[in-house]
Amino acid sequence: MHLAVNQTSRWQLASKIEEGRIHVLRMVAQHEPIDAIMNALCIKSQIYNRDMLCSILRLDNEHKTLHPIASVDLPTFYCEALEGVHIGAGVGSCGTSAFTKERVIVEDINTHPYWNQFKELALSAKLQACWSEPIIGVDGIVLGTFAMYYREPRIPTEEDLKFIELSANLAAVVFENHSNRQRLLEANNQLNQTINEQNNELKTVNDALSTAIKEQRKQHSLAIETEKMLTTNSLVSGFSHEISTPVGISLTAISAAEDKLSSLSDAFSQGKLTRKGFTLQIDELKKVIDINKQNLLKTNDLLQRFKDVNTSAIVSDVLTFSMVKFLGQLKSALKNVLGRHELAIQCEVFDITCNKESLWRVFFNLIENSIVHGFKHIDKGTIHINVTCESDHVIINYQDNGCGLLDQQTKDIFEPFYTSARNENSLGLGLSITHNFVNHNLHGHIRLIDSPVGVRYEITLPVSKSEASKA
Repeated sequence: MHLAVNQTSRWQLASKIEEGRIHVLRMVAQHEPIDAIMNALCIKSQIYNRDMLCSILRLDNEHKTLHPIASVDLPTFYCEALEGVHIGAGVGSCGTSAFTKERVIVEDINTHPYWNQFKELALSAKLQACWSEPIIGVDGIVLGTFAMYYREPRIPTEEDLKFIELSANLAAVVFENHSNRQRLLEANNQLNQTINEQNNELKTVNDALSTAIKEQRKQHSLAIETEKMLTTNSLVSGFSHEISTPVGISLTAISAAEDKLSSLSDAFSQGKLTRKGFTLQIDELKKVIDINKQNLLKTNDLLQRFKDVNTSAIVSDVLTFSMVKFLGQLKSALKNVLGRHELAIQCEVFDITCNKESLWRVFFNLIENSIVHGFKHIDKGTIHINVTCESDHVIINYQDNGCGLLDQQTKDIFEPFYTSARNENSLGLGLSITHNFVNHNLHGHIRLIDSPVGVRYEITLPVSKSEASKA
């Protein structure tokens, strides 16, 4: 009897879920606004489990960012924090799911590495488990993510997995219907124009485009020359500014030494030189010499760092090596440099062909920058390096949990001689040199990405030498 009652309850639940899906499809057929349809989908989905909290995020494929479109019972501050998050491996459940195009099951947010940078946000919203399913269209393009949250750690059943997959498929139907309808409306508007109007517009556009291309070529050539001039002026000006102080102090010290030697010589020639006076003058000369030495050493250090700006001077064979082993060697070599700070590495297994020494210098400079600047007031900081291989390119996500950057600092972060620690003998060349290594020696790209915690960089590199030559 109990089994019959249980089967009846399951049948009633399945019937209610099916009614909810029909309701959503009816809204689609009636051309309701997409956000209203998605909210209805979330509400009807929670019939399946009242303890579940649903969320649907839309993916902006141009900028690779996620944007909340519907949710039920999730705090407003949590949804607002997800606005514009860049997808990537290890970026929460939804960010990872949209990036990998695969389902991501995080049973416990407290311990899972994907939630390191968003854990505090999730826990403040009283969320402890998150299962995310990518919403994929018929052409294989990711349209967004469908997520199921729980307020306690939770392992999904086979029935849970089937439900989240069916819900994501229904969301894909909604997204694609909306997109197709928009395209049809736009096409209909275009067809309302007469053939003559179109021909006139095309002629006007072609003439304007031809003129714009010519002007753009002219401006492009001028911009390249201007950029070269500004870069050269910036380097020369920055170098002159940095080197003028120690050189000036050294010249002053030499002048003071000359005066003391002249005074010592006069006292000796006039027979007025006492043992005490001689000792005093010698001690003062030693101090002056020491000042001169320290400033010359500083000047020499600046010259050596300035040489590093010319990354093309580094001659190293292009090698094929395991990225996993390379990062392991890097972590071992930097053990003393890291001190109490932690370096966490996640890397897929693959080989890369590139200038190994340049890649080493890139990681060293970034880690050194995190320790010196990001962890300046932190006893134990953490650096996360996540490396994935996608088609012909390597994507490196570098993230620390340091003090981060002010908005005005992000603009000039890769400029030579730019530093936020001018009074602490920082030269401001580390990130500029790193930028040159990535762009010129490794034929890749590096960019600073907005992050709610610390500093985050994304580095894209070609996997093979042939791809590097194309870049």
